[in-house]
Amino acid sequence: MRILLIYGTTEGQTRKIAEFCADRLEDAGHEVDMCDSRRRMPDLDIPSYDAAILAGSVHQKAHQETLVNFAVAHRAQLKELPSLLISVSLSIAFENGEEEARRYVDRFIEDTGFEPRSIVLVAGALKYDQYDYYMNQIVEHVVLENRAPIAEDREFTDWDALGAELDAFAASFAR
Repeated sequence: MRILLIYGTTEGQTRKIAEFCADRLEDAGHEVDMCDSRRRMPDLDIPSYDAAILAGSVHQKAHQETLVNFAVAHRAQLKELPSLLISVSLSIAFENGEEEARRYVDRFIEDTGFEPRSIVLVAGALKYDQYDYYMNQIVEHVVLENRAPIAEDREFTDWDALGAELDAFAASFAR
């Protein structure tokens, strides 16, 4: 199977997740074309793919604008394929965060008019070494709110769970 994987990343964790997905799918015998949503793709032929995966991270309660724009521009073609949205956020990493993470997906669907056949909520990462003072304050007071403080870089991604979800998605459209 030929799979299109488009991702949007801000701090690099979603790119790492996309690379994990591409490697796992390729190891299973699929051909994967992975593209950053910030890049121009003038030769992109979506109907030539058997499935599509869109992966994006949530920042300030929304997915990357470039990923949203891609989904809007190509929603009719994407609708014709088995599709998976991987939504990366910190919300899902915390107890009672699933509802909030689902609201981000609902907003993505509402903003784009594209409804993927499958959705996976994936926990992202905190990368304090990349944050300036302002971003550190947002993380501490908005993202973490009343949760226990986290003062060092931490990756929350559950790679085994993501792999299982990816395997299930690939099995769902295998011929």
